[in-house]
Amino acid sequence: MATESLNLWIEDLTNDQVGLRLRLRECLYAANSPFQRIAVFDSVAFGRVLCLGNSIALTDADEALYAEHLVHPALAAAPSAKQVLILGGGDGGVAREVARYAGVEKITVVEIDRQVVEVCGKFFAHTASGLKDPRVELVIDDAHRFLRDTDRQFDVIIVDACELSGPNAAASDVFHDLGFAASVFRRLRDGGILIAPLGCPSLVGDDARATLRTLAEKFRPRVYQMAVPSYPGGTWAVAWCSTAIAPGDQVAPQPWHNRLKSWHPGLQAAQFALPRVVQAQLGLH
Repeated sequence: MATESLNLWIEDLTNDQVGLRLRLRECLYAANSPFQRIAVFDSVAFGRVLCLGNSIALTDADEALYAEHLVHPALAAAPSAKQVLILGGGDGGVAREVARYAGVEKITVVEIDRQVVEVCGKFFAHTASGLKDPRVELVIDDAHRFLRDTDRQFDVIIVDACELSGPNAAASDVFHDLGFAASVFRRLRDGGILIAPLGCPSLVGDDARATLRTLAEKFRPRVYQMAVPSYPGGTWAVAWCSTAIAPGDQVAPQPWHNRLKSWHPGLQAAQFALPRVVQAQLGLH
């Protein structure tokens, strides 16, 4: 067992005001990568927990909820998508869900921290299995540099916020860099879909509204919600962006739909029906 100083609890705080506190059984791994502190714990409530810096990145209990709801609202509406880019995603969960679509020809995962990939391969095998699909190209690089240097175009771009925002940063911080936003827009094929998590509207409303304003320079963003119990606030908003495709409420049935843990076709339209309080928090009315 790795040596780690702990008092049987970890906390993940947002703005040092609100957070989640988990009781632990033990520390399974702890080390510093060139980019961040990486630790894996065994928790009572959520099973294994991956922490990057001071933030919970994924847990056994709900990693599928996050990955499914980041991927399927986009891919279900874009059955002809062939090239998918995941910015972040070194744990493999988002790639695993994209790989369910037989029509996708290539899944490019851009992860800055190779150690995240290695740790997840050891401690989160089911999640990391997504990187083993032969269509996956894993690029160890900074997402900003990759976007600047590549000339490729993608049908779907998914921003995996946990990997791109720094410890304790809001999920939407990456889009406060207008150069980054412009690079993402350039790499998205005309009519493609961009997925960008906004964070919990009640906790990071200012950041979420700023991100939506940036996205609105090119798109008319639609927003849906997903429930991830291990993230502070428990519910995140996600921006769904395209100039040509609408989310739609009709999803072609797939034989693997009944194997998903959370998302199903009936949610495709329902997730976009936001409570009035969330609309207000996001400045949508």
